[in-house]
Amino acid sequence: MQFKLCEPVQKGFKFSCQKCGNCCKGREEGNIFIYKPDLDVLFKYFKCNTDAKKFKFSQEYFDITSQKFIYTDKKVNKKKSYFYDTLVFKLVGEKEECCFLEEDNSCKIYSVRPFQCTSYPIWRVLLTKKKNWDKNLKKCKGINHNNGSFYSKKRIIDILEKEFELEKDYFLEMRKKKFKIKDVYPFLKDVKLDKG
Repeated sequence: MQFKLCEPVQKGFKFSCQKCGNCCKGREEGNIFIYKPDLDVLFKYFKCNTDAKKFKFSQEYFDITSQKFIYTDKKVNKKKSYFYDTLVFKLVGEKEECCFLEEDNSCKIYSVRPFQCTSYPIWRVLLTKKKNWDKNLKKCKGINHNNGSFYSKKRIIDILEKEFELEKDYFLEMRKKKFKIKDVYPFLKDVKLDKG
């Protein structure tokens, strides 16, 4: 996958999380997508070792939302956009905060947080459009922080490629199951989730 980074991030940048919680609040900032490897870690951490426990956990912490994925069929070399359901963390309260965000802006599951959380601010939506990057710079004081870790262009691309692979693997499994999320995640069979 080719990623065209916006000009301000072409040479890389520093980042150090300031634990402000801003990236964990607000639906307009986007959802935290949960992929199978994330689920495996979360279920192990919360000792959800039966479908009944996974079902209960899902009711409490997940919503289902629509995701877009552009897939290139190599046989005909044609791109096509697909929209399908995916799991996300619930957003709660007036500020639409992640269900795992504490009052002091710490994360209840920091040690097992999903890939999308660990990779912030390396999100394709933020790095490929300058207006999104500029908006995020105002919100996140950890970007370009003097004490931050340096993210070179190569490191950024590596993280974006990993994100893309997670998305692609999920897309291919959903397509195989005729885009029925409850066939991909059997523990959801009886879960009544709101579509966000």
